[in-house]
Amino acid sequence: MYPWDGKNIYFMGFMGTGKSKVGRAFARLLGRPFADSDDLIVARAGLPVEQIFKQRGEEEFRVLEDEIVDEISRRSQWVISLGGGAVLRQANWEKLQASGLTICLEASLEVLASRLARKNDRPLVRGLSGEALHNRIQELYSARAQVYARAHYHFQSREEVSAAELAEEIFLYLRDEP
Repeated sequence: MYPWDGKNIYFMGFMGTGKSKVGRAFARLLGRPFADSDDLIVARAGLPVEQIFKQRGEEEFRVLEDEIVDEISRRSQWVISLGGGAVLRQANWEKLQASGLTICLEASLEVLASRLARKNDRPLVRGLSGEALHNRIQELYSARAQVYARAHYHFQSREEVSAAELAEEIFLYLRDEP
């Protein structure tokens, strides 16, 4: 019996840690369906995440996120990548814990800043670079660290390891866990 038997597997953590790529690769390893909560929100709203933030505000995005978390937590044996803030509301956290395993991907501040600087589609850090980006990442991460720490498992996302390699590393660890 494996720790994932009969459960959803939720990849959580800060933006830029590779949750979507690693989650997809992990789903392939298990032969399970995959979903990305942000993609589901975009499909529901008919707008990209950054436009939801811009036109409707962060609170409306979080309401949509709550609806999606409620729906995905009722699924069975899926691999799901969660947006970085999806676990911050206690009701969401309880639904996720009741329906699956949580795997938190972590990365150093330098890795996060490097990855986030290359993308311009993250509303909470959009337009920031250098020290301002570092400071914003630290501020957001500090506010979320306590919740991220409650995940069942933690793995380090590193630049020198591909998403597929990290997914395999996680798979082997969980498969062989005592």
